[in-house]
Amino acid sequence: MKLRSIFSSGHIMIIAMVLSIFAFQSCKDDDVIPTTATFSGIVTIENTELWETWADSGEVQLTFFPEFNLDPLAGWGEYPDNTFGPGSPAGVSAVGAPVNSQSPLVFEYVPGRSEYGYEFTLTNLSGPVTFSALAIGFSHDGISSANLKSATLGVHWGNENEVSHGIVIRPAIGADPIFDFPAPVSFTVSPGDEQIINFKADFAFVEDWY
Repeated sequence: MKLRSIFSSGHIMIIAMVLSIFAFQSCKDDDVIPTTATFSGIVTIENTELWETWADSGEVQLTFFPEFNLDPLAGWGEYPDNTFGPGSPAGVSAVGAPVNSQSPLVFEYVPGRSEYGYEFTLTNLSGPVTFSALAIGFSHDGISSANLKSATLGVHWGNENEVSHGIVIRPAIGADPIFDFPAPVSFTVSPGDEQIINFKADFAFVEDWY
């Protein structure tokens, strides 16, 4: 078990851990009101042989997004035409930064491995917190454009046996999408929770995105 990062946002501290083999045990004191919660799981990545050839070009990062909102823009979800200015088409994607944007959980390439475990611990919780997406992406070191820098390899969308990249992108208003995948599902974490969220990703999407 290796501690990857610690990030504090508002009143919530997030502790992220990469797990090679993950086992989780907990005990609860009935007299103590919980203020922490965890969500963890395994991301199964297809076409990892391509990852090896891209490993020096960027990082594979696991991030999660705040509750979706159009005003102000936050999270990941469906937005209408003209959201990003006159003439911008409707779609589905992240519209704001991840909660852990300053310290994403980075997966290191391991030859022959397709399953990567993770765990996030939230502390100082006073009640339920809703997140709009849990996503894994490849962040390209050589691209500076915020719209193109990260290729979404997969999202949690309620079906852990199939891959969705979680985006709908159109070249113009009314045009057919050039990318059309099921949106991620939101999830709520409450104090005391120990949620398991597994999902799949496909590294080959980098060849479509870049």
